[in-house]
Amino acid sequence: MSTKEKLNVALIGLGRAGQFHLQSLRMISGLHLVAVADVDESRAAHTALEERCRSTTEWMDVIHSEDVDGVIIASPTHCHFEQITAALDNGKAVFTEKPLGTSLEQIDACFSMAADKHLPLFVGFNRRFDPTFASLAGNCQEGVAGRLQCIRVTSRDSPLPTMDYIRHSHGIFHDCIVHDFDMLRYITRRDPVEIYATGSSFVEEIGAMGDFDNVMVTLRYPDGLLASIDVNRFASYGYDQRIEVFGDKGMIQAENRTPSSTVIADREGFTRPAIEYSFPTRYREAYRLELEAFLKCMKEKSAPPVTHHDVRMSFVLCELGETACRENRPIRVDSHPAYQPAT
Repeated sequence: MSTKEKLNVALIGLGRAGQFHLQSLRMISGLHLVAVADVDESRAAHTALEERCRSTTEWMDVIHSEDVDGVIIASPTHCHFEQITAALDNGKAVFTEKPLGTSLEQIDACFSMAADKHLPLFVGFNRRFDPTFASLAGNCQEGVAGRLQCIRVTSRDSPLPTMDYIRHSHGIFHDCIVHDFDMLRYITRRDPVEIYATGSSFVEEIGAMGDFDNVMVTLRYPDGLLASIDVNRFASYGYDQRIEVFGDKGMIQAENRTPSSTVIADREGFTRPAIEYSFPTRYREAYRLELEAFLKCMKEKSAPPVTHHDVRMSFVLCELGETACRENRPIRVDSHPAYQPAT
């Protein structure tokens, strides 16, 4: 275990992902932010002034800094692979937003390098660290619902991301549905045998990009368990994230969260608070808890909870789901050339 009281980290990328990591870092006493990097010089300088750290527009500057123990990568998707490999090559522990890379070859190369360097490579599937979803998964694994028969996952975004973001997001499967695939694997601790998906586009600009903003996915498991995922890029009423698990002993639900639990009843009926507006507030605790887990991995030199196999299989399911959607046919999961059953 490291003898340092605090470990120094640098944050690469100060966009929407970088902002909620800044919020988490302020609450974690064991991590000390020493540098931020962003292509926007004024944003980097302003953030550095607020956080009392240094700033740069060149991310390699922080990679080469001797006082940096680990880096948090919150840059655009297409930058991840280069930044991860550079950080590992320079002896830095790495926390990265998903996706780790744009191909299985990149994923494998990153994890191989991390293993060779004996450094943690932590991929941020934040929903695993959400207390509500973690409780649901734990209860499932303890058999509270009995033999699982049906799982329903709902993920509807708010607000609608910018078209520039969507254009560079690697598509709705790899940008959004990857989280839902990971949650199903986290809940069931196994892989499906068959996947089918269908999609449509209600936002004309998204359809013009050849992408979807409205998708339904169904998955079949070896023992008959069925799972469904419904995803939409925009819900007018807020950030809608729910899971329902049904088994032969009962049902477990993870409902939407609201900023307040106050309910008003009058002659017009019952009025409840609106659900959370977007993901930074809905997953505030999850973002903090995953960085705390990253700190533990750095200090103890322990393996991150999201494994190489987890990241590979989520990527495989995304590829299969998108193919099933575009070709309008169910696909066996073991038909993917890179499929590897869990050992």
